[in-house]
Amino acid sequence: MKKITLLMIVALSLHAGDYYYEYGKKVMIVKSYESRDSSGIKYYENSMGKKIGVKDEIIVKCKEGLSCQNSLKKYDIAGISKLSDTMFLVKVPKDKNVFTLSQKLYKDDSVDFAHPNFIKQRRRR
Repeated sequence: MKKITLLMIVALSLHAGDYYYEYGKKVMIVKSYESRDSSGIKYYENSMGKKIGVKDEIIVKCKEGLSCQNSLKKYDIAGISKLSDTMFLVKVPKDKNVFTLSQKLYKDDSVDFAHPNFIKQRRRR
């Protein structure tokens, strides 16, 4: 048990800056798979052992009654697509870390939430 705990601490310290928020709780990234597939998806493993795929996009929701477009312009962003009056899909430049930018946006006063655009596998029921 001590070996597993030590391994988790070492893994978390290697990726101390990479995390995202899920239901308001911080989820750490413990492993990055260096290769991207042909669609530009990069794969990671979170602290719960779940493999996740992430595109170079962030989903941003503005706080009700506030416009966060001015806040979005402060950051190095490749493009912005409007999904609704309060939701935007932000394209992250290839040389930037999607988790770092989503963390900065998440902490912005005019933003309700910001998280990477995760890729989910389709499953038949």
